[in-house]
Amino acid sequence: MCYNTDSQFLIVQGGDKVTESEFHELMITVGYRYEKKSQSAFNSFEGFRTIIEFNKKDSKYSLRVKAGTDDISLLKQKLKSYADSHKNHVMKAKYADKYIRINIRMTIDSEIDKNELKQLVHFMTELFKSGTLVPLCSVCSRNRKTGLYIIGTELCAVCDKCLARKQRQYEIRRNRFVMKKQNMPLGLIGAVFGAFLGASVYILLYQFMPTFGMGGVMIIIPSFIGFVITGKRATVQSAVVCAVISWLIYILAEYTAIVANMAVLIERAGGGIAVSEAMEVINASFSDTSYLMPIIDEIIMGTIFMAITGGIYFLKRSLTRPFKISNNIL
Repeated sequence: MCYNTDSQFLIVQGGDKVTESEFHELMITVGYRYEKKSQSAFNSFEGFRTIIEFNKKDSKYSLRVKAGTDDISLLKQKLKSYADSHKNHVMKAKYADKYIRINIRMTIDSEIDKNELKQLVHFMTELFKSGTLVPLCSVCSRNRKTGLYIIGTELCAVCDKCLARKQRQYEIRRNRFVMKKQNMPLGLIGAVFGAFLGASVYILLYQFMPTFGMGGVMIIIPSFIGFVITGKRATVQSAVVCAVISWLIYILAEYTAIVANMAVLIERAGGGIAVSEAMEVINASFSDTSYLMPIIDEIIMGTIFMAITGGIYFLKRSLTRPFKISNNIL
């Protein structure tokens, strides 16, 4: 290992990215604890609740701490000085909305990252010792004693009053969610109506432009919406039922759209509007593989899009459920 003091580059031979377990172990050595669910290390020092997140997705380590100061210009100057002295690794060092936020770039060398994290911890400790900051609650921004709680998946420093308020809000949302009863018969009616509404739009658009399998999305979304409006509450069972209904109606809509397109072509050729004749032509054409395969491909694409839409729907449902609040992890 060698250093270039003029350019401030740290040149290291070899090395690998820091893994989550290595990050965990490193933060323990510098006085931090680790919370697996939020993938964050945390520390409590003189009332300051410092959180450093292991953000592998964005290739960075993200520090945040809620703190107040009477000398914002001095704090910003210290942050700028720190960022300038570590300019090859610090992505951001800002103070805004009473939050100190520092992002350290995740490199491909674990030794560099470990060194930068140790220096970051040392910098924050010295900053806290300077006496220019006061710890604040992350909710009300007041200088009150706080604990650390996992709210949903996020680690937060919250005072007792704000915690009590959030717990009441959670209980109200949870009770409202639990007490809401599902009406399956009305939900099915709404799902079928929504699916047929989407199918009607799809059949119409099919006559003017290629859809590339998007008919599945156009049918399943109004089916989900129809069920929720009339059935009052969606569940995993109802979502599966809606998906099956939507897929069956999608197959019917695909066939109807093709027949309608053929009927239009016959009418333009001077044969009048002959739906039955169009059906005979289409049914006979299904024996031709070269004609049938593009239709099958479109149905497959539509089915894939429906599956993706269903996955997004499940994700949305899980994210909109009331977030649980953990016990104080300090």
